[in-house]
Amino acid sequence: MDLVPGYVFILPAVIVAGWILSWWGARRVRWVLLSAAAVVSVLCVVIGWHAMGPPADQRAVTCSSSWACTDPGSLYLVAAGLLGFGCCLVLLLLTLVGEAILIRRGRRISD
Repeated sequence: MDLVPGYVFILPAVIVAGWILSWWGARRVRWVLLSAAAVVSVLCVVIGWHAMGPPADQRAVTCSSSWACTDPGSLYLVAAGLLGFGCCLVLLLLTLVGEAILIRRGRRISD
C-alpha cells in the first residue's frame, strides 16, 4: 500500500498555524482566516473531485477497480481538502470556546 505524500498535510498545517497566529490579532482576523480556510478546503475537494473525471469502465481497461484507474494526484487533493475542512470544524469549536472564555473574562474584569 502506498504511503500518503507529505503535501496532503500542508493545507491543514497552514490552517492550524494561521489560526494560532490569529490569536495575537483582532477577533475579526480570526474569523476571516477560518472562513477563508474553509472555502479553500471546499475548493480543493471540488477541484480534486472534478479532476478525477468519470469512472473508468473496468471492462475496457486493465484496472481492478475504478479507483485503481484514478490519478492519485486528484485523490490527494481531495484528501487535503477533507483534512483541511475537518481542521476548520475542530478549530471552529475551539474558537467558539476561546471567544466565550475571553468574553466572560472581560466581563469579570469590567465589573
